[in-house]
Amino acid sequence: MTTFTLNRRTLLTGTVALGTVGLLAACGGNSSKNETSALSAGDDLSKAVSYNEKDRSALKDSGELRLSADGIGPNFNILNTNGYTAGNLNIQAAINSAFTGGFYADFRGESHMNEDYVTEYKAQTVDGVQTVTFKINPKAAFNDGTPIDVNAVKSYQTIYTAAASGSDYQITPSPIWEQVASVEAVDGDTRHVKVTMSKPWYPIEGSFTSFLHPAFADPKFFNDGLNDKPLDQYWAGPFKVGEWNSSSKVLTVVRNEKWWGQKPALERITWREMSSQAEQAAYKNGEIDYVDASTLSSYNELSGVANTDIRKGSALSVGNYEINPEKVPLPVRRAFVAALNREQLQKLRYEKLGWKETLPGSMCMLPMQEGYQDNYPTKLGKDVATKILEDAGYTKSGDYYTKDGAKVSYPVITFGSDPVVSSTAQFLVQQMKEIGVELTIENHGASEMSSIISSKNFAIKTGGYGITTSPVDAANYFYISETNNGHGKDLDSLAATMMSTEDPKEQLKIMNELEKRHLDEVAIYVPTHNGPNFKACRKGLANYGPMLFGLPYYNPNVWINVGWEKQN
Repeated sequence: MTTFTLNRRTLLTGTVALGTVGLLAACGGNSSKNETSALSAGDDLSKAVSYNEKDRSALKDSGELRLSADGIGPNFNILNTNGYTAGNLNIQAAINSAFTGGFYADFRGESHMNEDYVTEYKAQTVDGVQTVTFKINPKAAFNDGTPIDVNAVKSYQTIYTAAASGSDYQITPSPIWEQVASVEAVDGDTRHVKVTMSKPWYPIEGSFTSFLHPAFADPKFFNDGLNDKPLDQYWAGPFKVGEWNSSSKVLTVVRNEKWWGQKPALERITWREMSSQAEQAAYKNGEIDYVDASTLSSYNELSGVANTDIRKGSALSVGNYEINPEKVPLPVRRAFVAALNREQLQKLRYEKLGWKETLPGSMCMLPMQEGYQDNYPTKLGKDVATKILEDAGYTKSGDYYTKDGAKVSYPVITFGSDPVVSSTAQFLVQQMKEIGVELTIENHGASEMSSIISSKNFAIKTGGYGITTSPVDAANYFYISETNNGHGKDLDSLAATMMSTEDPKEQLKIMNELEKRHLDEVAIYVPTHNGPNFKACRKGLANYGPMLFGLPYYNPNVWINVGWEKQN
């Protein structure tokens, strides 16, 4: 299987979305009659998707799809730290598929070349020198007429090189670009690109075929040029912006007459920014056509709505607790991991929904993926947790431990108003009290999540991350000290070895070792659940639904092929 990869920022996909839907379940009520279970390694992944696959000949050549989004803009530059949200990524896949570019992933995570952008691709390492060469479709151009060529690749090199040296670009540096020695046209052909690495990076297949308009190389434009302005003359894709209402947060996109690929089945797609609570009412009122139904309350409420299909699949995510190492010392983090009763948390989340899954042992892979290994620490329980604290010099004073005169007390940040958010947080508080750690609950609205996460303004938070098609790249994000304010430096050499290992099986073996050690020795990310992905949609909606790695930001062709079935 070929690994699909974009750039390191792909690893953050889902961060915003999972803050509100990462804790999926509800309290009270009866169990769902239809029990559904997550898949395990070796299972047929087609059982984890449900999107009513239809040939284009079965679809109308017209129509509108109305969707909700948890955030639209306000910065429409998805490479900007303020614009990189799950909502923006899904929307941009329709109007800026150049961001995904030369390769897309199917629902299994297998990679395919997208000939709308790239017609040839070759990666090789000869005498220790790694190169990537590819040819760009001569029809490919941004909407303002600027050709998509070597300069659209050099834009990334300019920005990421500057970002690595501390420039003013509001972007997270990308390690793969830090190892690029040169980007050049082959024999003067600007549509034939050669990237030479200063040292090998694996996996590299599919890399560097994401395209960015040269205008973004200007730091001022990169940071502020797309604030509340979806300026799609700098993009390329099957749709273009039809209307943007910044006050009501409604974005409509329509077919792009400058698109050189297959025409979309739909005439238009409209996104409305709304909370998860508002989504359900909007669906029931006929205002949108597709809505999440992964909680017991939403499932029960939406499954009875007329003309509705409930499509069931597995979530492409890992819910977790994230512990800020700048605010919570290592012994407390390790005690938290040892004491956490994840089995009980899963019962609170899923029992009444009828969903069953294996406890996750990875931040980087789903249990159904080939090569998955349970990397969660095995020395667990109250006694283990209290011993960790006492060996580190903490002493009990009343109900809680103290050290240097300070009580071991931290806030846990939660997002959203789903009942399970409250119930699981209360359970966590009680559970940590049993090992002498005081937690207090601070609940915030979903709108505050991005700022809290980006500023690291938390001690412990709930949330989650998207699972990517490249677990090695994911591990190289989560488990390097650069990501974690310098914590875990002892493991950086292992991560470097992982990224320079060419054999994929050996690389995955190193990845599992890195993750296992980081979860045990550094204890920042605590995986708790993967979860279901249930969606309610109007009957007749085709080629859209739970689709694992076939999501629009991995496969922008979704927006070309989604549509409404013809009436018989």
